[in-house]
Amino acid sequence: MKRKEKAPAFLAIIDTIKEMSDKTYQTCQWVARKNPRDYACYENTIMYFLEEAHAVFEGRDEGRIEMIDKQYQMLKRFYDMVDVYDSSEDRPESDAEIVVDPKWNRIREYAKLVYEELTKE
Repeated sequence: MKRKEKAPAFLAIIDTIKEMSDKTYQTCQWVARKNPRDYACYENTIMYFLEEAHAVFEGRDEGRIEMIDKQYQMLKRFYDMVDVYDSSEDRPESDAEIVVDPKWNRIREYAKLVYEELTKE
């Protein structure tokens, strides 16, 4: 399936995962706010990701979104990683601290793998 033919929720989550995998973007936007028209920050990114993931999981269950098992399993694992991190008592509060947090870095590295898997044509 070509990217432009994919369901909107699937396209949205791909873009969000790309943002979650990019430390340079996070440093420039979440921390330095270099583009004032871009409202991206950790909190918004996580909120959108969790909402988009629910829509993708629901769409897959209903047959509106096609994903191979490997893609689904990777996305589900990524979702769980993000959810656990976000609800952790010891998660840093500021975006600047999150960007350099080793736990967030592991999530960011896994995001790269998920992004690559989901964007295969």
